Amino acid sequence: MSDKEFTKMMEGNEAAAWGAKISRAEVVPAYPITPQTELISNIATLIAEGTMKTEYIKVEGEHTAMAAAVGASTAGARVFTASSSQGVAFMDEPLWIPPGNRLPIVMCFVNRTMAPLGGLRPDHNDSLHQRDKGWILLYCENSQEVVDTIVQAYKIAENSDIYLPVGVCYDGYFVSATATPTTVPDQAKVDEWLPPYKHEWYDLMPETHKMPPRGSFLEKRMGVADAQQKAKKVIKDVDADYKKHFGRGYGGLLEEYECDGAEAVLITMDSMTGTARDVIDEMRAEGKKIGLIKLKCFRPFPSEEFQKIAPKYKAIGVVDRNNSFGSAGGGIVNIELSRALYNEKDKPLLVNFHVGLSGTDVTMNQIRYMADETLEAAKTGKVKHVVDWVESHDLGEVM
Repeated sequence: MSDKEFTKMMEGNEAAAWGAKISRAEVVPAYPITPQTELISNIATLIAEGTMKTEYIKVEGEHTAMAAAVGASTAGARVFTASSSQGVAFMDEPLWIPPGNRLPIVMCFVNRTMAPLGGLRPDHNDSLHQRDKGWILLYCENSQEVVDTIVQAYKIAENSDIYLPVGVCYDGYFVSATATPTTVPDQAKVDEWLPPYKHEWYDLMPETHKMPPRGSFLEKRMGVADAQQKAKKVIKDVDADYKKHFGRGYGGLLEEYECDGAEAVLITMDSMTGTARDVIDEMRAEGKKIGLIKLKCFRPFPSEEFQKIAPKYKAIGVVDRNNSFGSAGGGIVNIELSRALYNEKDKPLLVNFHVGLSGTDVTMNQIRYMADETLEAAKTGKVKHVVDWVESHDLGEVM
């Protein structure tokens, strides 16, 4: 294919490969694991065809893949990699290194449930496991968003005020292996928008050698925390600028849908959001005052944005496709939102739902059920269940 803009039916894994290609990733160390395998296969194909000029490092496992990514990024290369589920778990030790060393690596987390509590299909525990390491985490609804988010991710990660790795997360199978119409931007336009990578802190050439500023461990930790906070504005600005140049944007940190006049809203992430939009449209047509918030950015968590919009609603239904066993507040997103709103004077009720765990389908009936329960909480001022395991209810459909 040419370097000109083109549109075709494209699975999420192919879209991710093209995202890495048009971002001009220079080094790709990776090890295949379902459902990420086709992403790496697509990159290998682009390289073999001469379409993508990239050093592809075939490693013996995920631990080495991230170690190689760290080395390449330190040496001044723009780096891309990807993994899923147990591969992410095997990679865990070196996954801590990029944030602490302030390396702007971009990695796709092709979401898949963790064994032994699931099989090959997705929930979000593998990517959300990174929430405490310092990685920026962005979630994608479809193939188009995958392409665009990877390009944006490099612009965010390589900002000299940030220098943090970015995880681009999308659901295995529901996005990775589902083809939707996808436009790949013109290479020349991307090159103009995303300049070549040059880290201001690292230079391994003998004549100009330099390394990151020295500091205490406390100062380094505070530096990562400060960069996460600064990243909120950078993410919003990058998304707005990308929309200006390429015609597509995703709200930056979050996106409200049909929220005008809503008394209650659901919060969703990743592929279930498309299904949720259809249900919200139906319920709005029935006169029900329900809206939807798509959480695009989990790290940094958009606390200020939620604090600003939450008082508009009487209840928020948090849809968690993950578990945090033994926690104080159910799912991971619900815990984060609870803390963000804890000190606020005017805050809505929070209703937490577990759904789509171990990769089960998130159906329209389930979303309607969650919307109705959230509306009921808004009406009565009471929450029936602190955590509602939606799949335990008989909703008249096969789970």
